Amino acid sequence: MKHHILFLLIVPLLAACVEEKGNYAYTERPGFTISGIPELVEVLGNVERLALQPVITSRTGEIIKGDDPNFSFLYRTGYRDTLARVMTLDTMANFTSGTYDCWFTATDRRTGLAASASFTLKVTSTVYEGYMVLCNEGPEERARLDMIARISADRVVTAHDVMPALGLPTIHRAASIAYNQTGYTGTGTVIYLLTREGGYLLDETTFTTDPDREIKSYHFVVPPPDNERIIYYRALVGTGDMWGPKATFAISDAGNAYAQFFGSAGAAFESPINTSAPVGDPEFRVAPFVGFSPARPGNGSTALFYDIDNRRFVGWTYGANEAARKVLFPLADPAGALFSYQTGMELLHMEGTRYSGGLVYALLKDDAGKRVIYGVNMSGNGFAQEAKYENLNAPDLDRATAYAFHSQYPFFFYAVDNKVYLHNLGANATYLQSAPALAPTEEITLLKFNLYKQINLGALSDQSEEFMSRQFELIVGSYDNAAADHNGGKLGLYPVNGVNNSISKRLEYSGFARVVDVVYRER
Repeated sequence: MKHHILFLLIVPLLAACVEEKGNYAYTERPGFTISGIPELVEVLGNVERLALQPVITSRTGEIIKGDDPNFSFLYRTGYRDTLARVMTLDTMANFTSGTYDCWFTATDRRTGLAASASFTLKVTSTVYEGYMVLCNEGPEERARLDMIARISADRVVTAHDVMPALGLPTIHRAASIAYNQTGYTGTGTVIYLLTREGGYLLDETTFTTDPDREIKSYHFVVPPPDNERIIYYRALVGTGDMWGPKATFAISDAGNAYAQFFGSAGAAFESPINTSAPVGDPEFRVAPFVGFSPARPGNGSTALFYDIDNRRFVGWTYGANEAARKVLFPLADPAGALFSYQTGMELLHMEGTRYSGGLVYALLKDDAGKRVIYGVNMSGNGFAQEAKYENLNAPDLDRATAYAFHSQYPFFFYAVDNKVYLHNLGANATYLQSAPALAPTEEITLLKFNLYKQINLGALSDQSEEFMSRQFELIVGSYDNAAADHNGGKLGLYPVNGVNNSISKRLEYSGFARVVDVVYRER
C-alpha cells in the first residue's frame, strides 16, 4: 500500500519537471573550443600586420582546418563590424589609433552552434609625430601621404599610404602640406593636404578626415569658385606674443590670395586680398609663395608676395585696422635701392629663412634667361633690401627644377636631374655634391629645409640639441623612373657642413611615390 502511494506521488513530480523544462534557456555546447588568440594584441597602424592563427579543437581532439566546409569563421570589431571571414587572419592594420574590443567566432554549419574568443586590439598611431611625406602616385598622380613615424626616441618606422583608411577621398595632383602650430583657443594645430583637386583638413590627433572638411567649404566665409583650388597655405609668425600666428594665407591655382586673421576663435578666409581696395575684385595674380621672417615672435607683421602679371613685389601688413589687412600694395623702391621692386622678371622661388634674423630670398629669371637672387630682410616688420646676387657662377642653374636656401649659412641649393649643387652666395662659388649618389634613372623632385614651427611658440625646449639641429638638414626627395611599381621614391636627410661647403647623408628612407612636399609633424 505504501508503494502505491509513493508511486502516485512521484508521477506528478516527473510531470511537473517535464512541464517546467520549457521555462529555462538551455545552451548546448558546440563540441569544439578555440585557443591560440592572445588577450591583448598590439600593432602599429598602417605599418604592421594584424596576424592571428587560432586553433580550433573538437571534443574528440580533432584539429579543425580553415578550409573545412562544415565551418564558417568571422572576425569582427566595434570599429568596423566585420573585419574578415577567414580562420587565419593576416591583414594590414589600417586602423586609426585606439583600443578596440574584437571577437573571433567559429560556427558549425551543420548544427548552427558557435564558439567565440574575444581579444583587445591596441593600435599605436604612426601619425602622432614624424615626417609627413606627400607624394603623387603613378601616371594618374593620386595624392598619397606616407609617414616616417617617430614612435619613440630610438624607434622610427615608415608607414606608406596612411590616408585611405582615415577618410581621405581619392584625389590627384598633390601640391603641398599646410601645417601650422598655434595656441589660440578654437584653432589648434592645422594640417591640410592640398591638391589641385581639393584640400582636406586632417584631425590634428588621428589624421582622420572626410569630404565635409574640404578647405573651401570648411575654412571660407564665401567659398572660392568651383574651378579654383587652394594649393598653398602658410602661417605668419606671431607679433610680440608666444601664442602663434597673427594671420595665415592661402593661395589658389588661379593666383588669388586669401588672408585669415587670428586673435579670436572662428576666424576664416574671406575675399581675395590681391586687390588695392578691401573686398574688391582681384586685380592681379600672385605666385604661390609668401615671404616672411620665421625667426622669432615679434617678426610677423608683414609679408611679401609677388605679382606675376605686373612682375613686381607687393606687400601685406597686419596694420592698425582690419581694412589694411585685406589688400596687397606695391612696394616703393627705397633711397639707394639695391634693386627695383618692379623687377620685370619671372619669380622662380621665394623662401623665408632665419638667416640674418629673417631674410627672404627670391630667385628670379629675366627674359633672356639670366638668374638673379634678391634678399629682403623682414626682421624689422618692414621690407629692407639687404642682398643682390647677379652674374651667378652656378653651372646648369638654367636647368634646375628644385631650390632651397639655408637658415644658418648664405647657401643656395639647387637640383639638376639627379645632382645637388651648393652655391655659396658670399663667395659666388658652386660645389657639385657627391651626395646623394643617385642612379642615372633617378631624378630629384624636392629640396627643402623643415624649420620647426613650435620653436616660435616657446615649445620644443625639452628636445635634444641633435633633434633641434635636424631642421637645418637638407631634405632631398628623389624618384627612380625605372621602378617596376609606383614606389621608386626616396627621402634623404643631409646635414650641411658650413666650412667645407658640403652635405653628407645621415639617413635615407625608401618606398615612397614621387615626393612633392615634406613637413615634420611636431610634438
